[in-house]
Amino acid sequence: MKKTYLTLIASFIAILTLTASPTLAATNYKDVKNTISAYEEITYLDKGNMLSSDSSTLFSPNASMTRAHAAVMIGKALQLSGNDKSQKFSDVSSSNFAIGYINEMSSRGIIKGYNNGTYLPNQTLTRGEMALLIARAFGYQSATTNDAANELINKGISTGVGKGNFGTTQLMKRGDFAVFLARAVNADFRTKTLTDTPVKMYVNSGNETLNFRSGPGTGYTTTHKFSNGYPVNVYYSVGDWVYAKSANRTGFFNKSYLTTDAPAAGSSPTEPIPVDTKKTFNNLVVVIDPGHGKQDPGATGFGVKEKDVVLDISLRMKKYFAQTPIKPMLTRETDTFLQLSQRAAFAKVNNADTFVSVHANALNGSAQGQETFYYASNNTNGDQSKALATYIHKRMQEAWNLKDRGIKYGNYHVLRENTVAAALVEVGFIDNKTDNAYIASPQRREEMARAIFLGILDYYYHYENFSEAGSYYSKFSATPSKKYY
Repeated sequence: MKKTYLTLIASFIAILTLTASPTLAATNYKDVKNTISAYEEITYLDKGNMLSSDSSTLFSPNASMTRAHAAVMIGKALQLSGNDKSQKFSDVSSSNFAIGYINEMSSRGIIKGYNNGTYLPNQTLTRGEMALLIARAFGYQSATTNDAANELINKGISTGVGKGNFGTTQLMKRGDFAVFLARAVNADFRTKTLTDTPVKMYVNSGNETLNFRSGPGTGYTTTHKFSNGYPVNVYYSVGDWVYAKSANRTGFFNKSYLTTDAPAAGSSPTEPIPVDTKKTFNNLVVVIDPGHGKQDPGATGFGVKEKDVVLDISLRMKKYFAQTPIKPMLTRETDTFLQLSQRAAFAKVNNADTFVSVHANALNGSAQGQETFYYASNNTNGDQSKALATYIHKRMQEAWNLKDRGIKYGNYHVLRENTVAAALVEVGFIDNKTDNAYIASPQRREEMARAIFLGILDYYYHYENFSEAGSYYSKFSATPSKKYY
């Protein structure tokens, strides 16, 4: 991790070249990677089958957002059928991919054509048109473009384009539209806290429990199960689903299983039951995060750049995990740059189980050794994160035997904002002559990759009690560590 920049002339370090698979894409769209700002929102919509594109493999976030694609995406969000193939607009033929959604949206008064009976499906949508479409689709009060723009800003769906200007005449890009639609669908994405007045309702599921999901549809994860009669606060509808809150939980119910009638006196609904989402060993996902990248070299020392060596270690780690059922996913596999928020979000979007960020330290050449960080305060994964950091750190010390700087609390963004067990490793001080000899050596980097891999395997074996992990140590001439945590 960069503490100070050093410019030292020395030998060039050769980085291992591997063929990188497109692991940065969490959807079937190859161009939806965590390097784009709309990554989390696009991926969220994809889980609910709310996207529309000209290609089955490319979403084209920077392409123009046409009126036809807007109709499809909003129509899918509202769970419309898209089956009406009658020709209501002269320029929308029965073979047009969007005709069903255009017709249904038109019948509901959400979209309108032009006075000459056309819809202009291939015309690029403006930001003002987008605002009005979303306002109509989600039942807002706006009747004009300006009113809709103001309402989207007030709700935190849009922040405008600066200086109080919404930019109503500016043309929309597909990725930007996805962001606005995701915020309209799920208030958790918005830039402002939801202030709408809720309607108190009650679960009406008879003898069954009701699924509370992360999105409006069965494609989204069930987070809790609610018993009959349990009270919930409902804020708005998304098609046949409602966004609701209960205690500190937010999510979606199918509204057909809710009622405004209070349960009979004397009934006692049980507390919501968290759904056990623990995976099997064969479905575990570990996110490996090589720090820095591209214009951000990180720390430097003796001609070696942090961004290069941590990428090399991470790629080597990937090869180890590839020999097990655990799926490795790298936040970057080439010399690219990601924001810290993109790195943390990558784990959430890809339903990861652990996250390890790989770094090298620097401090004017005056410090040396290894240290590993975790974040615990107000973090439901704090205990898991400390255990993960502990097992990794022990293996790092075995591999290189550098000065032990310990396992520490670290208030780093990629740890603090993560939703899974997360650790950040500092393999050594790149500007210290002793540590650099290890960091600059391909053979030593191979040892470190193996060590971090084994530390993660130890975590799963000891802390998460995946006994299946035990059968894989022999493949790497290793045995399980002691039980440290």
